[in-house]
Amino acid sequence: MIYVAKPNAKEKDFIALLEKSRGLMLVFLSGKKNISPTYFETIVFEQIREAAKGTTFEGTVKQTGTHAFPDIIANKYFGVEVKMTANDHWTSTGNSVLESSRIEDVERIYIVFGKFGGELDVRYRLYQECLPEISVTHSPRYRINMDLPSGKSIFDKIGIDYDTLRNDTNPIQKIKDYYRSQLKEGEELWWIDQDGDGKAVSPIIKPFRGLSDKEKENFVVEAMILFPEMFGNSSTKFERAAAYLIAEYNAVSANLRDLFTAGGQIKLKVKGKNVVVPQLAYRLQVRAKAIERKIKEMDAKTIAYYWRSEKLESDRLKQWKKLLNDKFSLVKSGVKASDIFDAGLL
Repeated sequence: MIYVAKPNAKEKDFIALLEKSRGLMLVFLSGKKNISPTYFETIVFEQIREAAKGTTFEGTVKQTGTHAFPDIIANKYFGVEVKMTANDHWTSTGNSVLESSRIEDVERIYIVFGKFGGELDVRYRLYQECLPEISVTHSPRYRINMDLPSGKSIFDKIGIDYDTLRNDTNPIQKIKDYYRSQLKEGEELWWIDQDGDGKAVSPIIKPFRGLSDKEKENFVVEAMILFPEMFGNSSTKFERAAAYLIAEYNAVSANLRDLFTAGGQIKLKVKGKNVVVPQLAYRLQVRAKAIERKIKEMDAKTIAYYWRSEKLESDRLKQWKKLLNDKFSLVKSGVKASDIFDAGLL
């Protein structure tokens, strides 16, 4: 990593330094093969140091720790992050959204990007102007696109400037709120720290059968609460539950529908009479007490989000039963879905 410490350097001087350094880099790199990221960073350091001669930056260019962000700082205000690709494009995975290793007091960061595929070239650009999206490795990270048109950055999309977001106490939440607003029906977000609670998530996706019995039962109860559409007739009624299974349990199921509906009709005693209902109604009834308990424990924001509701009513169980009755039509049986649920509480 590299930094430059010099007081009172103006941004135009820093840009001039980058432009001169770029020319030196292209001359130095001409004809060279198999440039590694580490070596490229060393080249950038050496050429910036050379370009700094006779300027306010002369003698102040230094390399710092391996994990510092950005790779180069100047005047404790300007910075450069060094990126490269061996391919013929201008895209790369960027740095963590959280910027936990950011050097203090650095405010204006530029990317120096080396493209070694196709025709050799090096570009520099203001950091926030070339970040179109967020991608996920072990944590949410920015994507870099040096060809990104002006006004198309992730910050333009969210409607917040880079400095405001990076200084926010919870930048991940604002990013999640934006992506959630863009979701299509049946889609859901997935990345580490999904609910901002710091929980550890395994990188392994497992089949549903690989979950513990407790995890399986928790999922079924949570799905019945959060996705009342599963009690309806839509052909896509289990899509959001399937996405939730991946996001929250790192698991997938090839036959999720059968988990809730497998089996024929069944007789239940509801409000003093025997009624014939589908298996889904039976599975609802036997979990009534667990649902009642869980719906009181769950985070209000989580429930409101999945219910697509602006806010929860004071009696969230009553609100859920309204959703249940709207979706689960049991006309032939002569009872409401909430009646079946209430019978399970007795």
